[in-house]
Amino acid sequence: MMKNIWIINQFSNTPDMPGHTRQYEIASYLVKKGWNVSVFASDFNLTKRKFSKLKNFELKKIECVNGINWNWLRVLPYKKNNFFRYINILSFCTILSFEFFSYFFRNKDKTFSPDIILASSPQLPSTFISLLFAKLIKKPFIAEIRDLWPQVLIDMGGVNKNNFLIRILTFIEKKIYKYANCVVVLAKGAEKYVRSKGASNVLWLPNGPDLEKFNFVKIEKNRTEFSFNRPFEIFYTGAHGDANGLENVIEAAKLIQEKPIKFIFIGDGPKKNELIHSSRNIKNIEFRESVPKKDIPFLLTSADAILLSLKNVPLFKYGISPNKLYDAYAIGRPVITTVEGQINDEVRKNKLGVTSIPENPKKLALAVIKLFKTSLNERIKMGERARKIAEKIYSRQRVNKLYEELFLNLSKANFRTKK
Repeated sequence: MMKNIWIINQFSNTPDMPGHTRQYEIASYLVKKGWNVSVFASDFNLTKRKFSKLKNFELKKIECVNGINWNWLRVLPYKKNNFFRYINILSFCTILSFEFFSYFFRNKDKTFSPDIILASSPQLPSTFISLLFAKLIKKPFIAEIRDLWPQVLIDMGGVNKNNFLIRILTFIEKKIYKYANCVVVLAKGAEKYVRSKGASNVLWLPNGPDLEKFNFVKIEKNRTEFSFNRPFEIFYTGAHGDANGLENVIEAAKLIQEKPIKFIFIGDGPKKNELIHSSRNIKNIEFRESVPKKDIPFLLTSADAILLSLKNVPLFKYGISPNKLYDAYAIGRPVITTVEGQINDEVRKNKLGVTSIPENPKKLALAVIKLFKTSLNERIKMGERARKIAEKIYSRQRVNKLYEELFLNLSKANFRTKK
């Protein structure tokens, strides 16, 4: 009998959009294996900050995306990470609650009834609502933890832990960890954290690339001599927000303008215009528009190195699983990272590129020059080692298979409980 999976993540995207596609890739794999999958996501794209599917006053649209029942839900938009961001989150929770409420009027439709519910953070309120719904209908519930809310708000935003909002989110967080049938963490270092908050059944399933799309492409042999007409190109792809610490990268670029090295920023976010303005007189920086996820593999093959940049936030030392880093591994490009802790340790230990401490332009500039001066043969070896790690640990194929095993085990356990 076909099993039905509901996946809830406000920020899920399909490959024709910029942003992460983890839920899409998990769902696509499950559909091919015979599962019936419904995804519930916001139509407001987080990268572009605009709607793409819903027209006028539509509150919902169901689209069949390669066999996935994709539910696009209306939310209130926002431009910057201010008060309106929280209104945006609450609006998704409201529409999602109506979806759950409507279940009781369609309960006779077995194709609609979920056998397992998976909700992905960092949006804790919708994950909590999904947990309550799962318990109400007595179905297994999986909480997938992307970012460690509310701790990241305290560490990065300087919010007092006794703040009323933080206290509510802390309460929600503990309930999710305590009552979820399984807590999936994307960052290996987050396992200890969620256990300390009450989680018992924890599984590490990291972010990672689809290795059938992110093919290994060896650096071209002519990439040995660089000039200002053909510079050493460092790509940054992703969000241009406060957490990304791109001001640090701009200052580092400014320090090495006399070198044939170019920084190319691809993406969007609330700080992009400010970053463009601050770098207007720096000649080795280029900004480009965001691109759909499906175009990223080809785009990265033209890079000489790929940059991962984040601010100096204690939580980032163990609590992140950055897609852009593992995409670089899969393509076979040396990386430049500014994330102290597990990320930098992995890069240094396996000789995958160069590292720098965060928010230190001079250190970053020196790291970039070091990689720039590295021989082509060594840069190729860095890429080859990175590809092997992508295949062994971060492969989306591996993660999808483990997810299906988890779903099957929870389904069997739930069936035995009912008997």
